[in-house]
Amino acid sequence: MANDALGNFAICTPLAQGLLAQYPGCSLDFYGGERTAELESAGRLFSWRTSVHGTPFSESAVHGAKRRDELGGYDLVVNIEAGHANRALAALLATGETLVCGPCLSPDSRGMWEFPQDERGDLWRDMEWTAEDVADKYTFLETSFIGEIFYKLAYIPPLEDAPWPGGLPHYSFPVEEPPSAMPDVLISTGGTLPQKLWPVEKWRNMLRELGERVGLLGAPPKSQREFYHSDEDEQSLVDEGLAEDLRGKLTLPQVVGALAGADLVITIDNGILHFAAANDVPTVGLYRRGFDRLWAPPNPNLVRLTPADGDVANLEIRAVLDAAAKLRATA
Repeated sequence: MANDALGNFAICTPLAQGLLAQYPGCSLDFYGGERTAELESAGRLFSWRTSVHGTPFSESAVHGAKRRDELGGYDLVVNIEAGHANRALAALLATGETLVCGPCLSPDSRGMWEFPQDERGDLWRDMEWTAEDVADKYTFLETSFIGEIFYKLAYIPPLEDAPWPGGLPHYSFPVEEPPSAMPDVLISTGGTLPQKLWPVEKWRNMLRELGERVGLLGAPPKSQREFYHSDEDEQSLVDEGLAEDLRGKLTLPQVVGALAGADLVITIDNGILHFAAANDVPTVGLYRRGFDRLWAPPNPNLVRLTPADGDVANLEIRAVLDAAAKLRATA
């Protein structure tokens, strides 16, 4: 169970692979949301899915209870989302001997079910996941990457020969070829939090200096306005001929395919970065200080840029261009 931010879906995919390896032949269901529904449905990981986010909770509850009863109950519920809807639904799905990992209402519905009194329970209770010493504080972690954190919080053992530290498999997304030739350089400027954004003037000047055909990825403009805080700024880049508008013109599997064929991706900390990471595409990622430790996937071809003062807006254009040039020279 997760919310339907693209990055949150991404970090569920190593977890899903670990569960399938731990419990071969199991039915693995996903409770997500409308924004990631096509990824949830088209991929190879999940037996069944429904939306918790983007639909009335009453519908989610009915669908979940029906599916639970069809299966004769769930053996395990893993919830990585602390929101009220997920907590309530986790409690609804848990019956009898069901094990629950993650935020959940208590059996009497009067509060939160307490986390276990062990090292993993301590991490669930820890509110400082961006701290520098997270991986040092908890012996079961090799890194502070959030994908590993949720994987290990579910008590899943590391996978042998896994490509990422901590025995973690790569992200797994459905992939489709885009309907037409894509630019070699792809960018994404929008994010769910205003604090993640890089000023449009810096994007504009960076693209002018880069001087190449660039594709702008993102949700359709209406969704950009609603969720990603960047529609007007992005439109100005398109109107000035600095970027080819790909927003909303590709399915999410096609976005993954477009990124897989790119020479370079420049993006803030958002779902596009995680899609690029699935194929270790050379990527310059713009992060808030500290959040790179938690949210940056451990890819060799990802350069994480973080400002000294923590404000993404203060990242210099030259730092972005230099990082891009170095990546392309060594990729």
